[in-house]
Amino acid sequence: MSLANYLHTAPWFLLVRVALSFIYGSLISLRNQAYDLGLLKTYPIKTPVISVGNISTGGSGKTILVQALVEHFLSIKKTPAVLSRGYGRSSKGLVVVADNSGVKTTVKDSGDEPFLIAQNFSGVPVVVSENRVIGAQYLEDNFSPDVVILDDGFQHRRLHRDLDIVIIDFLISQKQRLLPWGLLRETAGNISRADVVVFSKISTQEDVETNLVFELDSDVNDHLGNRLPLTSLGGDYGLFAGLGKPDHFFNQLEDIHHPASIKISFPDHAQYTELHRSEIESNTCAYWITTQKDFIKLDPAFCEEHRIYSVGVKTIIPARLLAHLKQHFN
Repeated sequence: MSLANYLHTAPWFLLVRVALSFIYGSLISLRNQAYDLGLLKTYPIKTPVISVGNISTGGSGKTILVQALVEHFLSIKKTPAVLSRGYGRSSKGLVVVADNSGVKTTVKDSGDEPFLIAQNFSGVPVVVSENRVIGAQYLEDNFSPDVVILDDGFQHRRLHRDLDIVIIDFLISQKQRLLPWGLLRETAGNISRADVVVFSKISTQEDVETNLVFELDSDVNDHLGNRLPLTSLGGDYGLFAGLGKPDHFFNQLEDIHHPASIKISFPDHAQYTELHRSEIESNTCAYWITTQKDFIKLDPAFCEEHRIYSVGVKTIIPARLLAHLKQHFN
């Protein structure tokens, strides 16, 4: 039995997680109260700030919605900029991932999601910084955007935001627990702090007013950036992804293609070390399909050798959120 499996099943470790969950919850509650009472200061910038976040860990589609917002503002001739902490990056401090002329750094120094946004939207400034106030001020001073979009910003209350969007990817009626006992960053009651709530991956009946509907591209990309129809790929294939909740991606891909013979789930934001790559190499199939976020962290030669393709995913901004944007940000 692996150490991870042992810890997951050991009764004493559950007690430790429960205790830490209560301590964590108390600290988060005190911090939120301090902001609500003005004991902790919130810093505004002149540029409007839109935050996209959630209260659970990983896999809700935050970055996909951020990209939809970027696309929306570009379509109405506005200049958006993106600010992120840059989770999983090897660098520290403020890093300019992309400026008006294109990408300026590597995926390792950027973090996978900011780098992906920079690749998908050439000319849109993208900055990562642990200190979101400094990052926002830098974007404002150096790029004069019409709007700053903060990726994964709901818990980072130090930067004032003009619109707080929260994505819910779980049933509120279900019993949820705080980290590390469960998957919540803060209790569900704090959702009331949001200006707009949208739902992700939790309903069988699509509600265009409030639900994020994710759509996979009908084409895939190879290691050279060439696009080819998914239908042109035949034979047994494998799926892999480093996502918080990969089953949604796996199921969607199989729905538009055919069942995969191999499916591998890596940890969210996996860096694709030799151990990860060897797991791919040890399986035999005609080709592999993965997400753009995973694909950008793999060497093109490795992708060529193992016939690895990426597929993009998009979402349509829900009607309720779109109406809010048109009213306040046009």
